[in-house]
Amino acid sequence: MRRGRVLDALAVVTVLTGTALAVANDDAAGPPEFVFGTVILLTLWAVLRLAGRAGHRAAAERTRAGRLASMPEAEVARAAVAVERARLAGDIQAVVRSAAIAMGSAADDAVRHWDDDPAAALRAVQEYGARAGLELRRLLGLLREAHDDVAAEPTTPAVPALRISRGDVVLACAATVLAVAENFAYRDEFPRGETVAAVSALLSGCAAATVVLRRVAPEVGAVACGLVFAAGTWTQPLASGFWFLLTPGSLTWAAVGRGPRGLLAVGVLAAGIGVHMAVRSPENVLISMLVLSAAAVGSAVVRISDVWGRSARARGDRRAGELAAAAGAAVRTERLAVARELHDLVSHAVGVMVMQAGAALATRESDPQRARRALDVVRRTAAETLQELDRLVEVLDHGVLGAATLGPDGHDLAALVERLRAAGLAVRADVDGELAGEVGAVVYRVVQESLTNVLRHAPGAGAAVRVRVRSAEVEVEVVDDGPGSGPVPRRGYGLVGIEERVHRLGGEFVAGPGPGGSGFRVHARVPTPATRPA
Repeated sequence: MRRGRVLDALAVVTVLTGTALAVANDDAAGPPEFVFGTVILLTLWAVLRLAGRAGHRAAAERTRAGRLASMPEAEVARAAVAVERARLAGDIQAVVRSAAIAMGSAADDAVRHWDDDPAAALRAVQEYGARAGLELRRLLGLLREAHDDVAAEPTTPAVPALRISRGDVVLACAATVLAVAENFAYRDEFPRGETVAAVSALLSGCAAATVVLRRVAPEVGAVACGLVFAAGTWTQPLASGFWFLLTPGSLTWAAVGRGPRGLLAVGVLAAGIGVHMAVRSPENVLISMLVLSAAAVGSAVVRISDVWGRSARARGDRRAGELAAAAGAAVRTERLAVARELHDLVSHAVGVMVMQAGAALATRESDPQRARRALDVVRRTAAETLQELDRLVEVLDHGVLGAATLGPDGHDLAALVERLRAAGLAVRADVDGELAGEVGAVVYRVVQESLTNVLRHAPGAGAAVRVRVRSAEVEVEVVDDGPGSGPVPRRGYGLVGIEERVHRLGGEFVAGPGPGGSGFRVHARVPTPATRPA
């Protein structure tokens, strides 16, 4: 059993036992007093429980708000990035690395069957490459998908129009019937000389019926009920009984939450009932005021707790939103970084392997040596790709993604150019100066992506690479003499990625038609660390 149910059960047992003992020790008391006392005490217990629950909810909301307020955004972001990195590492292993392994294995099969018929293995390299390209584009699309939802304008929830509900009418009818019935049931308790007449029953029924306003206008109902009791002071007495809990108790509970007007209305109700009881039934003054006081205090505690709870919940929700935004921004940054690295590592390699497998397949009969060199390029590229993917996964596990922490840099530029020449691209390279560090890594990626695009999208075209290293900046330009990209060049993930790399270092990037509108030109300026803003 839940703790609350145990407490309720203990309260019921205690009230029943205590009331029974009190009635047994009072010769003038009987079953009516036992029932009335039990109902009064259980009602007080219910009020206490409601107040306790409201206080507990408010305390829980304040605890939550305090816990969220004490959570640093940086730690939340790091935790979110760690979870995302683990997921991305799994995706890389399942999607990209498996494709590179399959292409490398197919290339090894082609070597083993070179003297027989390597055509099937070479075609497998192309098929695996085509599939890898599709999977890579799908994964890059998911990684670059915008997750920064536009915050919706805060809207004020529509407040439903207050109206008398069917439940209010039923409650009012029940209270009225009960009041009239108790008017006749307790007629012997009226002071000597008082007679029960139609006016007494009418006043009791009218006072009880005011509970119908407990939802729409409890202050009006409380004032009306108090005035009816006051009228009974000079006409005929109202019955006292269980209906008192239903009407004055409910109206007091509801009116306290209406601010100063409600408190004033409760004062009118208490004054009317107090005067009536003092004149007509002095022995019931204390219990009447106790019922009203319990309802007023319980209602005040519940409403104050609700106000505190809502305020704490608003603070907690606001802080939770800030933490979620920080985590979302960090995760999105991480995804973009992984997308850049994946594209630069895999797209270039897949393109080269597919084209070289096709070249080996086409020239095996006419130029076996050239075909074997092309196949060697496939195998070497597959091995290098696996090494770089393993390095990427290792960085995801332990390091920080960045241009200087992963993959080749400017020192590997000459090897890149030679590898693409071996793949059949006519490229001239003019590098003036030493490239190293983060700037060198960005320059390497710019040249790699530009030359890979020439190889893939402009077969047979030549390209010229020019790199100028100065004290304040490094300038890199790649121009090809292909047919160009048309009037509206399409910017794929690669160009977007290297533009992000350049901009992250505070540089400038331009990609578009070459001189005279023919070919394609990629140009970037990257400031050196000495001149980069801190």
